[in-house]
This record gives sequence, structure tokens and C-alpha cells, in this order.
Amino acid sequence: MTGYEIIKKNIRFENPERIGLRFDRIGGKGDVCRIFVLPPRDKRDNSVPCTVSKKIRPVSGEHDEWGCLWESDDATGSDMGQVVNIPIEEWEDLETYEFPDAKAEGRFDGLKEALDAAEEKGLYVQLNSPQCIFERMHFLRGFENTLMDCITDPEEIEALAIKLADYQIGIIEEAYRLGEGRIHCYDTTDDWGTQQSLMISPTIFREIFKPQYKRVFDKAHACKMDVRLHTDGKINDILEDFIEMGVDILNIHQPRLVDIDEVSKIARGRICFEAAVDIQATLPTGDKKLIEEEVKELVEKWATPSGGLIGVEYGYLKSIGTTEESMLFALECFEKYGTFHK
Repeated sequence: MTGYEIIKKNIRFENPERIGLRFDRIGGKGDVCRIFVLPPRDKRDNSVPCTVSKKIRPVSGEHDEWGCLWESDDATGSDMGQVVNIPIEEWEDLETYEFPDAKAEGRFDGLKEALDAAEEKGLYVQLNSPQCIFERMHFLRGFENTLMDCITDPEEIEALAIKLADYQIGIIEEAYRLGEGRIHCYDTTDDWGTQQSLMISPTIFREIFKPQYKRVFDKAHACKMDVRLHTDGKINDILEDFIEMGVDILNIHQPRLVDIDEVSKIARGRICFEAAVDIQATLPTGDKKLIEEEVKELVEKWATPSGGLIGVEYGYLKSIGTTEESMLFALECFEKYGTFHK
């Protein structure tokens, strides 16, 4: 089977020969080709070649196309930094705020070449358009303001959520037009959990955010793309909602935090997990026995005999205090235990 076939069959629970793998950055192995939405040509440094094959991070000390000023002490790229201004300081500012054009020139430079290369290798193509709604919202409005607004100004928060969903829908439409059906997955991010719980109540999530995610994900499906969502933290209370919203692949970096057994009871066989060995509790220990035991448990409890799991690396090793050796051992374990025996 090609990498594309392995991933699709895991998503659809159609009896792949093994789990999927995405260890391309560190392990040089995997079934997935990731490409990235670019800033428009007139909003980026064009002195160096820009292509969808390489993610462009915010530059410390500079504003991005959304008007967010970024600050970071990390030159390695492990830490994307923090937004240190508030572009929409008052709700009146929303009336005059100019949202970026999802279909601006340059967002998909190098797309044909990237898709040709992925197709030649038989890979599954994910288009990464990060900060879907909630993250982009608190970048624009400020984190504390956003949490308070969800309670005190829900109508304004909903209006902003609609506009941010509109932007992502525009990205999907343009990717579909330019990709001519060769982009297999819309890949986005929004962290919703702390170490203990959601950042907002499940009720507010369902009233304000869930309908907008549904709009975005429905558009992706209409454009023949699967939906991959990355979210960190304790998100158990809305795991069912992710399934109802249409998430096909759920990326989780902290399986111990969400509780492997609890998540298995809710969602095993209903969604495809893209799981890392826990980046807080397990990988940083460097303990090979613990790493191997966790991989075995993930395959046993999150996959089914018909599929449903993709083993994934975590690319920022220094930020979590682990080593390349530990990450490569995790890959070895996913390969060892990830074969489906018929």
C-alpha cells in the first residue's frame, strides 16, 4: 500500500495493513506530506525562496499580516513566541479592522511542485492552515479579554468567530481550486484545554464555536478533504463535539493527560487518532520501557483491528527536554506494534 492508502484506510477503518506514520522531520519516515499556507507575497520577506513545503513562522519584533506583533527569545523555532499587542482592543475596532484576504497572491506558491513530488511518492497531503478560530481570536483580542468576552460579550465573540471561519473557508476554497483535488486533508489547530479542563465551558463552546467549526469542516468535506485538528490540553468534555463537527483525524500530544482509557471509551473506532508518545509525562523521561509500554497501549486502546491510528513525532525536542534518540525509539515502537494481524 502507498502512504496515501495507509492513511485513508486508517481514517475510514477499512483494514489497512498497519497504522499510519508521520515521522518525516526527525525519522525521515512517514505516509504524509505536509504543506503550509503562506503569508501573501506582499506581506513576507521574498529575498529568500518561499514555498508551501516550508512553514513560515512569525518573526520576533515584527507584525504579521493580521497586525499581531510577535516576541520570542527562541531563535530555533521551537517557540513561536507571543503576541504582545491587541489589534482589536475595543469591539468598535472590529468594524474597521481589515481581515487578510484568504485568496491573496502568493499563499500557495510552489503548490504544483509540492503536489507533484508527493504524488510521485504516493503520500497523503495535509494542508496546514493553523490557528483556526479560537487561537487567532485571542491573538487579535487578547487572551484574558477573549475569555471574559465569551461571558460578557457573546454576540461580539460570535461575530468575530464567523469572520475567522469565513477566512478559513476561503483558504479551503482556494486550495481546492489550485490543488485540483490533490490536497487530501485540511489541517488546522486550536488549543482548547489547560492541564485540568477546558478554557471555557462546554456550553459556551457549543453555542459560539461549534457552529463555526462545522461550517469550516463541512466546506473541507465538500472540497473532498479530510479534516485534521490539533488541540492540546484536557479536551475530554468536547471530544464528542469534535466527532459531531466532522473531525476525521484528531492530533493529541498528551495521551496521558487526557487519559488513554477514558478517550478510548468515548471515541475508539469513531475517529482516527494521530497520537504522539506523551510529550510531558513519557518522552522527556527517556525511559525506553515507558515509551514502549505507552506505544503498545495506544495501539491496543486507540486503534481498532480495522484501523484508526497514526503514530506521530513531536518536532520540538529541546522545548520538551527530550532527545532525538527517544523520538526515534518511539518510531521503532510504532513500527513494531503497529501492524494489524488479520
